[in-house]
Amino acid sequence: MAKLQISRFTTRILIGWCVFLFAILLTLGFSHLLEPHVITLHALTLDGFLASVLMGLRVIVLFLVFSTIPMRWPITLLSFISLTIAIVAVYQFITVVLTGNLLVILAYLVFVGAFLALLYTAILMTSEIINHNHWEQGGGYLKHWGLSLLANIRQFSLPLLLSLLIFSIALPLTNSVTF
Repeated sequence: MAKLQISRFTTRILIGWCVFLFAILLTLGFSHLLEPHVITLHALTLDGFLASVLMGLRVIVLFLVFSTIPMRWPITLLSFISLTIAIVAVYQFITVVLTGNLLVILAYLVFVGAFLALLYTAILMTSEIINHNHWEQGGGYLKHWGLSLLANIRQFSLPLLLSLLIFSIALPLTNSVTF
């Protein structure tokens, strides 16, 4: 897959925010001011699977809706919010490791990895849609956006579907998910 093309300043801001948030979560967690959610294994049900598929599709559709704006800052803002959620999931992984249940640790690790892969693929696909939208040429903005969308969905469909499937199986195993 291609590399994200973001500026060094934006990269430093995003990394700085992630490190700051992670440090705050660790400080609050180890001082017992923040009580993490207890993670246990749950049975995989059709209701839980469909609810987690819907959650993953909401993330993808949100990024696709933001791709209609021909600027990068809305995607950066959405990535910022998504990375905040991902950092909280990574912090929660530390508390899962401290519980010592190997099966729960592996299931939650798969969930976190699939969630990060889903976010990365959605961000990358949205970025490529914006890059390949040649709306300046005239002939209708939505037509060019649609052509760019179709080309990039073909390119990113396999990693997107694979990460969505793994996310949709791992999430109901580690969290109680319903509609």
